[in-house]
Amino acid sequence: ATMADEIDDPGVDFHGGMGDDPDQLDGEEVMEDDPEVKEIMGDEVDDAADEQRTNIRGSAPKNNGSDQEQAIVQCDTSAGPITMHFYRSWSPHGYDRATTLFEKGYFDHSHFFRVVEHFLVQFGIGYTTDKELKTFSQSTIPDDPKRPELLPFKEGMMSFAGSGPNSRSSQMFIAYDGAGGLGQSPWETPFGKVTSGLENVKNFYKGYGDMPPWGKGPKQGPIYKRGADYIKKDFPLLDKFETCSVQRMNQSGAGVIKDVNVIKQSGAEVIKDANVVKNVAAEIKKANVVNKAETKEEVPSFPFTTLLILSSIVLSVLLGLGYMRNKKKKKYNKTT
Repeated sequence: ATMADEIDDPGVDFHGGMGDDPDQLDGEEVMEDDPEVKEIMGDEVDDAADEQRTNIRGSAPKNNGSDQEQAIVQCDTSAGPITMHFYRSWSPHGYDRATTLFEKGYFDHSHFFRVVEHFLVQFGIGYTTDKELKTFSQSTIPDDPKRPELLPFKEGMMSFAGSGPNSRSSQMFIAYDGAGGLGQSPWETPFGKVTSGLENVKNFYKGYGDMPPWGKGPKQGPIYKRGADYIKKDFPLLDKFETCSVQRMNQSGAGVIKDVNVIKQSGAEVIKDANVVKNVAAEIKKANVVNKAETKEEVPSFPFTTLLILSSIVLSVLLGLGYMRNKKKKKYNKTT
């Protein structure tokens, strides 16, 4: 089957990525019966896990923030830094899940395992050993209402991958320039976009192509089972995340406005202080000019006056000595 045939086939989850697609998860033909893989994959290993998944699936996003909340996510990748901007108003459930996963470091050091030129970049299978974080990442969230005004997908826009209604968990994709046809599946609601470093995203290694049977890229099953070792051994050229940081903005942009006002106020104070310094500097300069002028006027008179005084003293001394000498000489002559 060709890629175009699969895209047109409504029974195949091609749009937005193979979000835990069974055909892709069964990468080694024995994975469905492997208890270890079931645990890693988040399948229903026991009733408790099933109950937990059901509760999470049907629950509303636990977020006290406004729909106007936003987040800036900055990540280093093997291809260079990228910055993403998430908007809760676009997709509340998707925003909460994506932002939380990035905050918890779930994607750190994970690979962009599906890179299809002019289509998309898919990621979201983390290598965490934290059981609680792993369970959280494998739980699903409800679909968000569609946002027709955000469509068609533009290059750099981000959405979750999925495999059916309410199937979003941790896998996401970044759209390339030919992904305009995405957005029809219930899980394909944009929650953000790449705002800086898009050239680095476009430079992710694409040599392996799509996943089988459309390309020679990695299957999801072995990634879940063997983790980074599978990628490093069989697909060493794939790019990956390094580490990420997240900055949330307060409700209704209040935090941003507050910060801007603080900056403005600080700037005003700086300008005010600068003006004060400038004025003081001007006064000092003016005083220096005056002092120089005064000094210039006094310089000729100061040595002349001193010289006059010294000359008077010397003359007085000389006259005194002469008078004493003459007096002594007269006394001597009188005696002889």
